[in-house]
Formats: sequence, C-alpha cells, structure tokens
Amino acid sequence: MKRPALVTNLLLPTAVGLFSLALTGWLWQHERETLDASRRADFDFSVRQAAGRIEQRIATYEQMLRAARGLFNASDDVSASDFRRFVDDLIAGTELSGLQAMIFTPYLAGHQIASHVAIRRRTDSPGYTIEPPPGGRDPVAPVTYIAPDSPINRRALGHDLFTSPPRREAMLQARDSGTVAISPKIHLKMDQAVTSPAFAIYLAVYEPGRPTDSVANRQAALRGWVHIAFRIHDLMASLYGEIAPGVALRIYDGTRTDSDSLMFDSDPDATDAAPPRFATTEYISFPQHTWALRIRTTPAFDQHHSRRSARIIAIGGGLGSLLLALFTWQLTTGRSRAHARAQVMTCELRASEERMRHMAQHDPLTQLPNRALFSDRLQAALARARRDRQLAGLMFVDLDRFKTINDLFGHAVGDRLLVAASARMRECLRESDTLARLGGDEFVVLLPHIDSPADAELVAERIRATLVQPFGLDGHELHISASVGIGIYPDHGLDDTALMKSADDAMYRAKDVGGNRLNFASHPVPAQSRCAPPAPLTS
Repeated sequence: MKRPALVTNLLLPTAVGLFSLALTGWLWQHERETLDASRRADFDFSVRQAAGRIEQRIATYEQMLRAARGLFNASDDVSASDFRRFVDDLIAGTELSGLQAMIFTPYLAGHQIASHVAIRRRTDSPGYTIEPPPGGRDPVAPVTYIAPDSPINRRALGHDLFTSPPRREAMLQARDSGTVAISPKIHLKMDQAVTSPAFAIYLAVYEPGRPTDSVANRQAALRGWVHIAFRIHDLMASLYGEIAPGVALRIYDGTRTDSDSLMFDSDPDATDAAPPRFATTEYISFPQHTWALRIRTTPAFDQHHSRRSARIIAIGGGLGSLLLALFTWQLTTGRSRAHARAQVMTCELRASEERMRHMAQHDPLTQLPNRALFSDRLQAALARARRDRQLAGLMFVDLDRFKTINDLFGHAVGDRLLVAASARMRECLRESDTLARLGGDEFVVLLPHIDSPADAELVAERIRATLVQPFGLDGHELHISASVGIGIYPDHGLDDTALMKSADDAMYRAKDVGGNRLNFASHPVPAQSRCAPPAPLTS
C-alpha cells in the first residue's frame, strides 16, 4: 500500500531533527562535565591557597620571633626602647595587619621579683607592677616589653602570663622543645570589649653561652620568652583577599569541627540546609598544635564559575534541530532551494560548535588555553615523553605585585596588564610550547621537548627578563616581576599531578624569598622509579 505523500515527506526531516537533538544533548552533557571539572580544579586550588596563606603567615611570625631571640642572644642588656625600635624596624613596610603585639616576658623566680619591679619603675615604667600580685606564687612571667607601643598594648604590661593555664602550657612546651609553640584560644589582656579568639606564639630565650642540647639544660638556661599575640579575625581579614570568591572558610581550634571549637567563619549567615557543591577539611599542623580548616563552596561559587555555553548549546541546538528539520522538509519538497539552505545551515552549525568548543577550552580574557585544555596537553606531552624517553618541562609563573596594581588602578587596567604580560610571555616560547592561564595572575608553561633542564631555565629567564620591563598602559608606567617554579619530567614527577605540584611548590618558594626569581623543584623522583617501565594504558 502506498504511503501518503505527507507521511513520506516527514520521515527524513523527523530523522534529521532527532539526530540533531541527540548531538545537541551530547554536546550539552560534555560542556557540563567540562565545567564541573573546571570548578573542581578551581576549588582544589582554592583549598591549597587558603591553607598555604595561613601557613605562610604563621611561618612569618616564627621568623620574626627567631629574629627577636637573636636580639636577646646578642646582648645581655636589651632595654624597652631597644626592643620597641627593633620591632618597629622589623615590621616596617610589611603587610601584617593581623599582628596585635610582639612581647618579651622574662622568667622570674621569687627572689628576682622585687628587683625586677624596681628596675622597671626606675627606667621607663614608673607605675609598673605585676598583676595579679605574686603573693606565694613562684615563679612568674610578667609582660615586660611590648611593641608596637600604644595605649591599648600598654594595658598588658606587668600581666603575669603564668596565671593562664593555656598560656603556661604553651610557654613550657616552647621552653622544653627549643622551638615555637602556639597556644589554644586565649583572651588578650589588652582586649576589653573584643570577643574575637586570640592566640600567642611563643619562642624561648636562653642565657647566652649556656648549653641547650637537652631538656634539662634548656630549663636551666631559660631567660624568658618572646611571643606574638594576634586575633584570628584580624589575621584572616589581612589574608581574605587571597581566597577565591564563592568559597567559605571555617577554622576550628584542634582537630574537632564542632561549634565549641569554631573560632572563625567567613560566612556566618550561611545555612547548611542545601549541601555545598564541594567541601573538604584540611588540617594545618603547627608546633605543638593543630587547626582544622573546613572549606566549602557557596551559591556564589557556581555563579562566579558559571558559563552560558551550556545554555547556548541547549537553546541553539534545539532551535538548530528544528530549523534543520524544517530545511530538510523543504528539501523533500523543493530540492534546489532546500539544498542551498541546508549547506548554509550546516556551515553555521559547525561555526557555532567551533566557537562553543573554543569558549570551553580558552580563557575569555587572554584567549590562552584554560586549565582543562592545558591538562589535556600536559597529559599528552608526558605520554610522548614517557614513550620516547625524553625530558619535558613545566613552569608555574606568578606575577609579583599584580594585586597592588589591581587595587591602585582598577580591574580594567589589571585586565589589560594580564593581556600584555601573556603576549610578552608567548613571544618567549616556541610554536610547540603551550602557555595557559589558570586564573588570577597565575600562568603555566609546558615545554614538551627539551634536551636538558638548562633549556627550561633559559626559557624561564627569558620570561622573567621580559616581564620586569615596564608596561605602558593608560598613561601609567607599571612595573611587575615574576616568580617562576620549574619542574622537569621525570626528575620531579612521573605524572601530571606530581609534576604540577613540584612546579607549584617551587614557585611559592621563589615568592617566599621576595619574588622576581626562578626556582627548580627540590624533591627529585628516585632513579629507580624513573627507570621503571611505563604502566599499561587503561580505557
């Protein structure tokens, strides 16, 4: 039986429309998976960044304490003015807004208390007294020197820290270990209405020339302590500009993550009714103490990392499928006209797919490869290097002082500076090399074929040298530099994750010593691991 003409004419358009919808669905799903992978990578980087910034700040405090101990080791007679002048010079020009005070506290036995009070009253503190009065307590540890000098900080002068069990425990740990010790949550003497949790980091000072090679000798040689007091909210306020938007951070004192241990919450008004897209707990171990960092995403994270490409695919693909079916129907009824229109539609669809693919794989500001595309190229390069037994290089490049320029001149100038800097870096590379932007002012460079680590060092030096040249933007002469971390396959990592971590760590070590330098990864892979046969590929 012959089919009606209408049914026959609709078969091909219907089939074409369904196929196009299936293709659109596949592209839409692929874009969502790519976006989720990019979000996951950005979240993991934010976790490492948040923990790293806190660890760096505490390490900075430790270095300051060691410098202060060196002051007392160099002289038996350090006055209050000497101490204040030393601390003022130490923190001049630094961004340590979280630091409340640096303090020297002597260790006094009962027979030393009266002469200590008399000397302090005779020198620079006429009203000095030890609070609370010593009475029958022996020994005592009163706050004697404090800097910076301010009316608020002077409230702590004479306060006996041994009356606080958490402080005393941390001070004795610092004395016996010879290293720094951080206290649990405390309340600062200079605080009245402030309820923010505070902490102190202690480092023991010993009598010069006395042996300190054992616990007993360190106890016998104890002279006192230098310590830094800081509030956790002030510390985080000075660092929070470094944490990615849409990421909420809670810090707990100790390893428990309950309300009693909570000491900082960057988003206290948030509710836990809806589970976050990503969440993890990181632990920061300090000498004698541990903090737990609970890091989670907020709805702003999805908004900040959203792309319209998936919606474009869905809407454009759906409409394209309808139009394609319509044109196919016209083809069955008017071949010449429909054939021409179908060709035009096919070209437009391919161009749209190419644009969407480009959007999914490139940074919208610099048009450099993004994290997802760079990861694919890195894995492919390492596979070739493993197969051909060749070297490959990976570099992390972080722009020094970019945040300062961004704050002074605005994000528009900062964006143009990123574009100009990426253009300069690309001129230092070969066609086969890859320059990608991971986010912010951080870039990565892949050198898939090098003969020796010296080749990677030469490229890194070119990049550093070209970026230190001034940039002229909007009538401003802007100056930046770069901290470069270099990892070599297979010496510093046998896979993409290990190699990126090695290069990232090397870059942070370059920044820690002042920036504007390059640094190789410091943890080589053992020789027997590099020589092992490659693992078989799995699907």
